Parts: sequence; structure tokens; C-alpha cells
Amino acid sequence: MTQRLIVTAILLAGGITLGYLAGTWKTPGGSSPVVNSASHDHDHDHEHDHDSDHGDDGNQLVLSDQARRNLKLKIGPVSRSDFWRTIVLPGTIAEQPGQSERRITTAVNGIVTRVDVAPGQTVRPGDALVEIQTTGELLANAQSNLLKTIQDLELVNVELKRLEPLAEQGSIPGSRVLEKQYERQRLETQRLVQVQELLVRGLEPEQVRQIMETKVLLRNFTIRVPRSDSQFPGVDSAQADILKVLPIQNEVADTAPARIYSVEQLDVFPGKLLQPGDELCSLALHTDLRIVGKAFQKEAEWINEAIEEQRPVTVFSEASGGTPLLREGLTIQYADNVVDPETRLLRFYLPLKNEVIRDLTNRDGVTFRAWRFKPGQRVQLRIPVEHWTNKIVLPIDAVVKEGAEAYVFRENGQLLERVTVTLLYEDTRFAVLADDGSLFPDDPIALNDAYQLNLALRKAQGSGVDLHAGHSH
Repeated sequence: MTQRLIVTAILLAGGITLGYLAGTWKTPGGSSPVVNSASHDHDHDHEHDHDSDHGDDGNQLVLSDQARRNLKLKIGPVSRSDFWRTIVLPGTIAEQPGQSERRITTAVNGIVTRVDVAPGQTVRPGDALVEIQTTGELLANAQSNLLKTIQDLELVNVELKRLEPLAEQGSIPGSRVLEKQYERQRLETQRLVQVQELLVRGLEPEQVRQIMETKVLLRNFTIRVPRSDSQFPGVDSAQADILKVLPIQNEVADTAPARIYSVEQLDVFPGKLLQPGDELCSLALHTDLRIVGKAFQKEAEWINEAIEEQRPVTVFSEASGGTPLLREGLTIQYADNVVDPETRLLRFYLPLKNEVIRDLTNRDGVTFRAWRFKPGQRVQLRIPVEHWTNKIVLPIDAVVKEGAEAYVFRENGQLLERVTVTLLYEDTRFAVLADDGSLFPDDPIALNDAYQLNLALRKAQGSGVDLHAGHSH
């Protein structure tokens, strides 16, 4: 019995010793497999301190100075202003009918001997386009008739110089002098008619002058960019009076001081046989264009109001770099009086001044011009339809929507507070808020990156998400 008690005591002492050793033994790596309750409590307290950095309110956010700079955050006051509610309609840039395009044709039979321009090249009035060698008889006969009339006129003038002194002396009757004077007047009229015929057939006034001075038929002649000069150099005043009213090839009234065309299409090449009326090339004048807008019938009344009140229209289109190309202050000139029966669309028109992007001259001295707006380019039109007064108007980036709610971020010291607002209207640039007491005049709010601020706030509110992750404490 005594031996059993001794054995039991020894076993109890060994169990106590093993329990003690188990509480203090460490793994070879230096860590204990038993969780230390004190260190666990410390970690929990540290995590709670992190949460306290975001403010007591779940709608408050603290941003470091670096974060504000990264977002390029802009703070501005809440203010009221007038605002135009707008609708956005599609449009297309187009040429001005009868103004933006000019076709150059030939009035004679001939063969192209030289082409002086290239597609895309800029040309000015008077610049050479194409040289033609005539093959028809009509132009040759017209030149021959003019030269014969000029020769007859010179002979009549010589005869008058001989007869006038004799008539004054009474050696010959005065009727002979009078007959020669009538003949000279007839020949002068005939000469002017023949000059007109040559001009109508495509010759330039300078080329007609060359024929009259050299007395040589012109076989090769150059078609040039049409002029609109009121006077033709090298032609006397009597002829100029006739030339001013001539229907010179494709000529129209031109009041612009310096029109610079671009060769849009070239339809000839050396050796090509031409017939009267054949098109040589097409010149484009893209200084003045127009925008063709399209509206549905339900929007026609808004278009009529915009025309009547000459409301300013904003035109914008996609551009490189993500920044849209804007033109403001345009007005609608007129709208069609019919609706397209197929598309059921009403077309309306706005004049548009074009801009030169660059003029590039190559090594051969040929200049190519690039325009800002191009026919066929698609744009969007922002049409004012309703005027609101004394509204809270903010940049669209100052408001973020989340489901049915809309928010802005108001600055309060170092905090940014998320404030729920009522959104009345929004477009691609502005948001209009209701005066529901959530904001007051001069409240400082974030004017941009509301979406990023809301995302940062959501991350701070999420479980296990720490905006200070990676920071050392």
C-alpha cells in the first residue's frame, strides 16, 4: 500500500513537470505553437486605431496631401447661376452648295500635254492647272478670223491717214473718208466679237492679247484657276468694257480678297484626248462649310424656337487625347420645310467657319493644306431648349451616382464629407441640383473626381480593407 502511494506521487510530480515544460517549449524556428493572448490583444487594438483615422462618421474620408495632389483635387464654393437645359442631336459637316466646290472643264478639243498640279495641292486664282494642245478646227478658225480682222483694220487705218489730208485739201471728195471711217468702225466691232468668241472657247485674256500682238496662232494654251478680277491686264479699255460681261469659263462673282483652293480630284494625264465639256479637275474651297443637323418631328418645335431666338448652339466632336473639339456660339440658319419621308428626320443648317491646321511645303515647292473640319465629319449639336434661373450648377465630375443616390463631397477641415443631393438634370458637362437644404451657398466642395473619392470611401468602409496598408507605424 505504501509502495502504491509512492508511485502515485512520483507520477503526479512528473505530470506537473511535463505541463510546465509544454508551456515554455519553443519550435526550432523560434516561435511558440501556443497563441499569446497578450500579443493578440495588442494586434486587435492596433487595427482599431487604423479605423479611427477615417473619422467617426462612415461618410467621412481623410486624404493625405499626396493623394490630393495625385487626384489634382479642386475645391470650390457652391454657387447659383442661370442654366440652359439642352438636347443633343447628331450632325454632319458638309460643303456649302455652289461655293465649296468648283469643277474645271475644257471648251475645246485637244490633247493634254502637261499637268501642273497634284491632288491635295493648294492653288490660287491664275495658277496653271493643265496645258492642252488643240486639235479642233473651231478654235483655229476663230484665231485666224481675229488675225484677218486685225490686218484689215490696220490697212483701213493706213488708208485713212493717206486720204484725210487729201480730203482737207479738196483733192478728193469727203465721202471717201467717211466710207473708210464706217469700215473701220465695222472692223473694230467685228474684232471685239471675235475676241469674245476666243474667251468663250476657253482662252485667257492674256492669251488673246498674245495672239493680237504676235500675230501667231496659239496651238498650246493653259487652263488656269479662274480669276474674278474686274479688269483684265493687257487689254485696252474698249475691249475691257466688253470682257467684263463675258461668261468666262466657269466664272462667278468672287468678292473674297484671296481664295486658296485645294485640288480635290484630278481626272487627266498627259496624252489624254479631251472633248468640249470634259472635266479636268475639281477644286475645293473649304473656308466656309456648314453643319447639317437632324431632328425628329417631336423636336421640331425646339428647333424652330432656337432659330427664332437665335439661341447659341454648341458643336462638339471626338478628338485625339480624349478632349472633345468644341465650337460655341453657332446659330441655326434655317431648317427644311419638309421632313424626309424615309428617315422621318427634319434637317437644319448652321454655317461653320473652317480653320487651317497647317500648310506643309515639300522640296519641290508644292504646298499642301490641312483643314480642321472636313466634309463628312460627324459632330453632335447641343441645342438649348429650356432656361432655368438661380440653380445650383456643378461640373459633372463633382457628382457621383450610386444606384438611386447621388453624392457630392464637402470639405470640412481635413475631412471630406459625402453629402446626399437631389439631381435634377445632368449632361456631359454639368449637373443641376435641387435646393433641398443639403448644400448651402459658399460650401466648399470637391469639383472633380467625385467617383474616385466615393471609391476610396467605399474601400475604407469595407471589411478588412485598410487604406494605410503598406505604411509603417
